[in-house]
Amino acid sequence: MTDRGRLVGGRYRLLRRVGSGAAGAVWHGLDEAEDREVAVRRPRLPGDPADDGHRRAAHRLHHEARAAARVDHPAAVRVHDVVVAEDGPDGPPWIVMEWVPGESLDETLRRGPLGSPEAARVGLAVLGALRAAHRVGIVHRAVRPANVLLGPHGRVVLTGFGAGRPPGQEPLRGAGPAADLRSLGVLLRTAVGDAEATTGPLGPLTDRLLVPDTAARPDAGEVARLLEAAVADPPPVSGRKRVIRSNHSA
Repeated sequence: MTDRGRLVGGRYRLLRRVGSGAAGAVWHGLDEAEDREVAVRRPRLPGDPADDGHRRAAHRLHHEARAAARVDHPAAVRVHDVVVAEDGPDGPPWIVMEWVPGESLDETLRRGPLGSPEAARVGLAVLGALRAAHRVGIVHRAVRPANVLLGPHGRVVLTGFGAGRPPGQEPLRGAGPAADLRSLGVLLRTAVGDAEATTGPLGPLTDRLLVPDTAARPDAGEVARLLEAAVADPPPVSGRKRVIRSNHSA
């Protein structure tokens, strides 16, 4: 917690840490130049800064973070800035993103699974963000409930770009857009729970997304059509209320 109060890039004040994991830490911050709340992520890199692997990972993170700023979709978190810290270009960047008030899908699911129509609505938003990323050559690699934020007015936001594989690990062969679609299938199955995944309307779709043969999986267009059909189903009555907080995953 020693970074609390630190000023990053001469303008981003770190207020409190809101997430921490193997990929790094996320802070709730204030952009003092624009007087707006921001989320600031500092990825974690392995090894000694003098190692070639460490430097390659840092340079890749710089590239991926700047590339993520080109992803234009309402369900993709907006990247405002990428700041090289005092430790120079061989250190991890500070990635400054929009602050999304709300809670993660992971937190929501701790209170119980979603109905299929709501899970399909969330999945459709995540799919839109993924398709926008794939169009500019970015593979997310970290589609999981902790990286899906549920904001006010029903907004769904995918965050965690550039933090998919363990720090320093090179990309796996074939880990392209098809891998993101498979992860979306896992996310949908997790969102509805085991029973609904077996008997509910999303079951056949998730089964197809999880088959080992990538050629046998539905493409993004077909997935979108099937999710749209599931959203159109009448949602079950639920008295569960979602608590609005502020959170970003690491």
